[in-house]
Amino acid sequence: MQIKNSVFLVTGGASGLGAATARMAAENGGKVVIADMQAELGEKFAKEIGGRFAKCDVTSEADGKAAVALALKEFGGLHVLVNC
Repeated sequence: MQIKNSVFLVTGGASGLGAATARMAAENGGKVVIADMQAELGEKFAKEIGGRFAKCDVTSEADGKAAVALALKEFGGLHVLVNC
């Protein structure tokens, strides 16, 4: 898979396996949207890796749509979804 220039949406991306996935993608040239309920941690981590953050409860259709919309707005597309 081509990671460089791919746009990733990582749910649960503010910590644990999600954060590790988001970091790996960013370190290899991917563009990352972190979707998580932990707003403070998510915002800080997104800045650290050069990504974007969307406060997202994955059980909410509206939150999911907003996270996708952020990826489209900020990075022009969405190529990979990782649910953690």
